[in-house]
Amino acid sequence: MNRKLFALLAVLILASVVLSACGSATPTEAPATAAPTEAPTAAGAAACKPAGTEPIAFPAGGKSVTGAWSQEPDNIVPYYTQMSYAIWITQLTLVGLGEWDDKGAFVPELAADVPTADNGGVSADGLTITWKLKPCLFWSDGEPLTSADVKFTWQSIMDPKNVPLSRVGYDKIASIDTPDDQTVVIKFSELYPGWQTLFTQGPNNSGAILPKHVLDGKTGLEKDPFTHQPTVFSGPFAITEWVAGDHMTLLPNPNFYKGRAKLDQVQIKFVPDPETALAGLKTGDIDWYPDFSESDIPTIKALEPNIHLLVKPGFDFEHYFFNLGTTAGVTLPDGTVVGKSDVDGFCPFKDIRVRKAITLGINRQAIADTLLNGATKVPATQWPNSTWTNASLTPDAYDPTTAAALLDEAGYKVGADGIRAGTCDGKPVKLSFNFETTNKQIRVDAALAAQSDLKKIGIEFKPIHTPAGTFFASYTDGGNMPLGKFDMAGYTTGFYPDPMTGVLDSYSCSAVPSKDSPSGTNNYHICDPKLDDLMKAVNASVDPAVRKTALDAVQKYIFDQYYVVMMYVRANVYGYVDRFVPASFSFTSNMNWNAEDWTVK
Repeated sequence: MNRKLFALLAVLILASVVLSACGSATPTEAPATAAPTEAPTAAGAAACKPAGTEPIAFPAGGKSVTGAWSQEPDNIVPYYTQMSYAIWITQLTLVGLGEWDDKGAFVPELAADVPTADNGGVSADGLTITWKLKPCLFWSDGEPLTSADVKFTWQSIMDPKNVPLSRVGYDKIASIDTPDDQTVVIKFSELYPGWQTLFTQGPNNSGAILPKHVLDGKTGLEKDPFTHQPTVFSGPFAITEWVAGDHMTLLPNPNFYKGRAKLDQVQIKFVPDPETALAGLKTGDIDWYPDFSESDIPTIKALEPNIHLLVKPGFDFEHYFFNLGTTAGVTLPDGTVVGKSDVDGFCPFKDIRVRKAITLGINRQAIADTLLNGATKVPATQWPNSTWTNASLTPDAYDPTTAAALLDEAGYKVGADGIRAGTCDGKPVKLSFNFETTNKQIRVDAALAAQSDLKKIGIEFKPIHTPAGTFFASYTDGGNMPLGKFDMAGYTTGFYPDPMTGVLDSYSCSAVPSKDSPSGTNNYHICDPKLDDLMKAVNASVDPAVRKTALDAVQKYIFDQYYVVMMYVRANVYGYVDRFVPASFSFTSNMNWNAEDWTVK
């Protein structure tokens, strides 16, 4: 699932720089970046050699740490997974042109510097972005990493013979030129304010560079073995062993652009639940676990000083949502049909009164207070803890009386079995439906609480809990969410580092997955042309003030339509033993952004 708190995100900095070139905005101080690296001379280029062609073997007495993860990654190549745990592994093994640091600033990674108007990297009209790569970059197998790999990455995403989860943003690129091995000139067909999230790797934007020399000529990459377990790497570590259901071993990549990692080995153990991870921390078998619940905070805090607690509040949220899919799609004024799903969603959900009643009928604040130790809150919108949030909106309070009245008004009356029944599209139907989520204990407990609340107003809410690898499966892997084979579902997500990161993927008509268009992560199966137009307005300008006004309108519309049930804001809750010394990080970067600096006492 996955982060700088309570501050304007880094994309605004670049947006204002673009505007300053156009003379239409007051410049904002740009983030500190590395000084541009000049291209090597011919003699210098000849001297560029890889440090090795194999991961560095674990030496006797070497420094090693072991983490526990309660979700085993489905894939590692980020364009083909929506699982946070998988993206965290990507941060350890595959990198991009830039990333977000522990201060929330956008900084170069494979690039020599961040493109700006001042350094010529951003054109006056904002449509051309020029990246300069660092010299002497290599893959873990010793092959050069060049601008050709960046262009290939884009081509593979856009190749109709591949089925990435999303093409949003990449589909706004008209062309990529590579005049030399270190220069990437990206020309956009229209303004795309979130360009920083493309070809860049973070916990919530997935844009690692792919190796052309390994994947060139291949199609169907969503099923290719490389996607599940890459064989070459650009990050600080390389996967050298993966025993399904048990563990993963990572060793230092000899050709990582920053040099050799401080640790000699990273082990990841796959455990069934956070409780097992906590037991491992206590015995010393585990050095850290990255995904405790807010409800675990008192337990971990009581284990100081042997085990440390670290809490990073952020922009993620747990939410429940409705399957609003329609096999008929939506007909636009010009006659075009968009947003077709393979399966029609549960018919009563088409009625806003039913959606609102379910929202009012769950005591969300009680769930936050009781199950999450009062460490979080119920948000009104999908941009919590952010300066982008629409502060004029207030989350609905628990109100079963009004909820029941709404259901009465919608024609659903309580039957002898206590379950409401009525008609929808002329057919009899009961308000009895499945709710799907993972088998994480906090989700099990929260779903039971919601089930109890909704029963009081005549709704039969039936939780189904499945392992994360199955729950988050893509369309091509038979996932129920993209296939539309569910009634309601719930998980954690977030829209950052750019405020539109993931938004178009989640809500656009064009992102509804189906047999005719399997790419797309609009798991809500919402197709609302008015919402599409509101979202487009957010990306129609790079002026932060204009974008904020447009995004406020998006938030109010989603809020008024009761398209999602906002459950609670999430934090990253880490537990780690005293011997393990992670490097500094923020919610925006996640702890894995600088794993090369991890060490032990």
